[in-house]
Amino acid sequence: MNPEQELFDRLYYYSQNELNYDTYDQLPRSNAEYPFIEIAETQNNSIDAKNALSGEITQTINVWGNQDMRFLVAEMMDKFLLDRLESDHYIFDLMQSQKRILPDSSVPNTRLFHGVLTLEFNYMKGRN
Repeated sequence: MNPEQELFDRLYYYSQNELNYDTYDQLPRSNAEYPFIEIAETQNNSIDAKNALSGEITQTINVWGNQDMRFLVAEMMDKFLLDRLESDHYIFDLMQSQKRILPDSSVPNTRLFHGVLTLEFNYMKGRN
């Protein structure tokens, strides 16, 4: 399995099964309850593309909450600031993070808070 898919799977599992957050791989239908997590865009810059032994992955995580959940959105984002993650084949070290919380009115008659968390990981081949 490629490193970006393993990171995605590990973060999805962590969010849904360890933190017990409603977690999606894309925006859910309009009847989803707030708050929820969307494991969003992934970008991989392999150093050794042929063997994918090491590189950098940027992963975006979106946190959505209603107008009364700003503190909860920030708290949920903080739970993803993990120094190290390990998957079946790779070790991921968090190198940098960026957090933004934006007011959002894209849903009619609804005010939301949209947390955008950008995580930059270095990865290396780990366990086989």
